[in-house]
Amino acid sequence: MDIVFNIVITLFGFVLLIKGADYFIVSSASIAKKFKISPLIIGLTLVAFGTSLPELAVTLIASLSARAAGTTADIAMGNVIGSNIANLTLILGFSALMMPIAVKKSMNKQEFPFLIIITVLMAILAYFFQIDAQIVWWEALILLLFFAYYMYLMLHSHHEVPFEEEIHFVNPKKALFLLLVGLIGVSVGGYLVTTGAEFIAMNVLVNIFSMTTTRAATLVGLSIVSLGTSLPELVTSIVAAKKGENEIALGNVIGSNVFNTLLIVGLAGIVSPLGINADVLTDMIILIGITAVAIIFSITNQKISRLEGWMLLGIYFSYITYIIIRSLGLL
Repeated sequence: MDIVFNIVITLFGFVLLIKGADYFIVSSASIAKKFKISPLIIGLTLVAFGTSLPELAVTLIASLSARAAGTTADIAMGNVIGSNIANLTLILGFSALMMPIAVKKSMNKQEFPFLIIITVLMAILAYFFQIDAQIVWWEALILLLFFAYYMYLMLHSHHEVPFEEEIHFVNPKKALFLLLVGLIGVSVGGYLVTTGAEFIAMNVLVNIFSMTTTRAATLVGLSIVSLGTSLPELVTSIVAAKKGENEIALGNVIGSNVFNTLLIVGLAGIVSPLGINADVLTDMIILIGITAVAIIFSITNQKISRLEGWMLLGIYFSYITYIIIRSLGLL
């Protein structure tokens, strides 16, 4: 009964995370519009931040829980890396299957190079994370400074922001209520997902499949939790594809990965030391390779074709198979 109960609360937590993030986007964007904040800033900050709220909630809660227990936050880092991999393979691949994704030259000149740079940066810093078993404040500050530069870059690049028409603006009173509901939903949902996932990892994978505690937590973070927290990005991509605006998916994926890598890991490291283990360090190297593949696909013919979409999906399911086999100690 305990395992069934924890599966239920994990699923319920995902629902709260997704709906909470949605309410946050609607309410915060409505409040920003009331104060005449430009659609550009709304799109680049509030909406992008809103779709990354699930990752932020799970990462911060897992980090704080690990600190209280005197352990490393394996689910937290696994969630960030797993979400980035899912964004570049599962979400981008699925979007390309529905309709080939056009890639603007400006993205290949600016956003993609920046993405590969910060991915390599996080891998380099991860080596130091592993040495001291935690991300210290100055390592987190480096990531946050890169995030500040990214925001400056976006605000001065004059990109069109296609998210505004997806937002159903509401009146200020309703917006304040939805903002409160959204923040509560994300907070409670993040706690339920983290608690349920940790129980599943510890009591099922460790006891039944004889995995180590570290590998069990890492597997859950890289697979179940990361996929669940990536659902807002997946929903955005599906909506965009139905409207024939599939290029939105690419901007959404890049923006989400930048937020995950710089803002979420940075904030988590400032709030509480964030641990990392050897398996996640390996997965960061894999993430660099996947990012490079996505860049190559985007450069060829200035689009990501359906064939390349199938290849990205193949990479995702191959990766999931790999981490399961690794966690079982068969590698």
